Amino acid sequence: MGPIADAIAAALCRRGINAQSCDEIPDAATSVVFVGGLAPELDDDAQIDVCRQAFRALKSFAARALEHGGSFVTLQDTGGDFGISGHERAFLAGLAGLVKTADLEWPLASLKAIDVARAGANETELAERIVDELLAGGPEIEVGLSGDRRLCPRSVLAPIATKAEPRASVLVCSGGARGVTAATLIALARRSPSKIALLGRTALEEEPAPCRGVEGEANLKRALMLAAKAEGLPVEPAKIGGRVARVLAMREVGETLAALAAAGAEVMYLPTDVADRESVATALEQVRQRFGPITALVHGAGVVADKNIVDKSDEQLERVLAPKIGGLRALLAALAEDPLHTIVLFSSVAGRTGNVGQCDYAMANEMLNKVAARERRRRPGSVVKSLGWGPWEGGMVTPALKAHFEAHGVALIPLEVGAKMLVDELAEADSEVELVLGGEPRRAAIAGEARPHSFVLRVARESHPHLTDHRIEGTVVLPVVQVLEWFTRAAEAITGRRVAAIEHIRLFRGVTLPRFDHGGDALALRAATSSDGARIALSLCDVVEPNQRYYAAEAVLCDTLPVAAPERAPDDELMLSPRPGAIYGDSLFHGPELQVIRNVQGVSDGGIVGELDTTASRAWRDGPYRTDMAALDGGLQLALLFSEHCLGGRALPTALGAYQRFTAAPPVGPVSCTLIGRAQKPTTTSDITFRDAQGKVVARLCGVETHQRP
Repeated sequence: MGPIADAIAAALCRRGINAQSCDEIPDAATSVVFVGGLAPELDDDAQIDVCRQAFRALKSFAARALEHGGSFVTLQDTGGDFGISGHERAFLAGLAGLVKTADLEWPLASLKAIDVARAGANETELAERIVDELLAGGPEIEVGLSGDRRLCPRSVLAPIATKAEPRASVLVCSGGARGVTAATLIALARRSPSKIALLGRTALEEEPAPCRGVEGEANLKRALMLAAKAEGLPVEPAKIGGRVARVLAMREVGETLAALAAAGAEVMYLPTDVADRESVATALEQVRQRFGPITALVHGAGVVADKNIVDKSDEQLERVLAPKIGGLRALLAALAEDPLHTIVLFSSVAGRTGNVGQCDYAMANEMLNKVAARERRRRPGSVVKSLGWGPWEGGMVTPALKAHFEAHGVALIPLEVGAKMLVDELAEADSEVELVLGGEPRRAAIAGEARPHSFVLRVARESHPHLTDHRIEGTVVLPVVQVLEWFTRAAEAITGRRVAAIEHIRLFRGVTLPRFDHGGDALALRAATSSDGARIALSLCDVVEPNQRYYAAEAVLCDTLPVAAPERAPDDELMLSPRPGAIYGDSLFHGPELQVIRNVQGVSDGGIVGELDTTASRAWRDGPYRTDMAALDGGLQLALLFSEHCLGGRALPTALGAYQRFTAAPPVGPVSCTLIGRAQKPTTTSDITFRDAQGKVVARLCGVETHQRP
């Protein structure tokens, strides 16, 4: 497999993982790392072939993954940002679409696509960076590594501010003579009259005589059957069905041509195999002869061949890739000398989220997305868009599929609404290249049924060095703030939504890490979304005995993080007085990396106030962090000091009601911390509020309980 595969295997072995570099997946393999996307020299053909190889490897692993779980990871080099900035190796984006679909189809397995930038790093450095991510990187499915940066793509809302009318064009459209693409072109022609050439796979011919004047699929079938009987021919339902489909397709093409002409467009239709370069080149030359140089392209051609990975054939894969990817390449090659000012690619939300049964479709649409980014970089000043449509009311969405989407809260796009979206996007020339239209892309909604997720967490000095300073009597004990970080990160990675709170936190037993300094300890994180998608249940368990739980909680999901509610008034005014004595060594057991209390401004029987360092001030690995673990642990440390003040002895935190979160990322500077509580021997109960340097509430811990130690 080459030097990089050997280096990764060696790095895994150094961490205590049995790994080997090989050309075929051994029968006993429980985890696979596919390195094909890291090959140093890959042209467009080779990139697409790498995606085919990954599909075959994934399919060969599918039966094991479905029954036993395991993990499958793809590696690629598209600059560390999955080609969003316009990398030349854009077709490798198909790897991420493949992995995201496998993650939906394989509930017991762990899937990940890693984009690691090779520039400036040797094989050993790359291998260490990759293995760090494999063993300590967190549950995100898409992770980009570039230098010391770790990037995870996220969808964000981008409102449209229309600036100008779409330009008149000589426009070529593939797949635009029928269906939803046709509806968008008609709306565009009404707004900006153009010369439009439609390329489609339907050959126009004269209708069979028995079909003329007959409407409706059932009536057409009946007319052809009666005609066959009258002529003494055998009645073959499959052939008759095919003839009816051709008649309906021809009629739809004719209706589209008439509607475009009525909207003010000059229009021509050319039956074309869009995946055949010679056929496309011939068709476009006819367009130039009639209309002149071509200035705009809309690529809408596409088909689906739904089958889960375990059952999908190479032929089905190629059938889907041919019009989307073969067609795109044929069109761009034939248009290389034309003055294009607009390129619009019809992609799908499946590229962003993956979709059950559509690994090939997700691959193809992710390729479209990143080729669009590459074309935008190559064509400064041009409008280049890849529109990831959600499901339409029509097109490939059958009534049964429509009912499925509606049952799971996925809004369908009406034809007239989608058509307006296209026109608006072409008027917003400076907006993003890759867009999802029709609603927020949510993986859980696309997947349909709620399903369990599982991750194996490996905790060692190498991956979590800050935990070495959380020891009680010499043994590393997992702090609850690390569990909150894992729960938050897992919930957001699984659902693609924000975590507003972690509630109903239950501690069943403390987690000691006896092998922390000698190879590490393994833990299992399990999660399952609720039927309404508003919550996700999480638990931290023993790897060997999954029924033995350490922690359990529920994450509350949201689209926009809430604003903090006002603090409750203290039972008595906080008459704070300076706290005597040393903090660390005297009252608290925490080592240097967790000594985050800058000062204690005062303590009383009603609470304690202090200033804390944040995670941003610590060079901890395993980031970027969703929670401010350093500050949260500092708040719990203040709770121990408060307990010592009230109860007269050392204490340990024993329960936590909820963690509330009001910012997506931890603050950079120090935070102020106010604890309001009460004591009733041998316990204290308190709420802890954290504010950034501007006084904004960034987080809150509710229902913190401590018990005095014997």
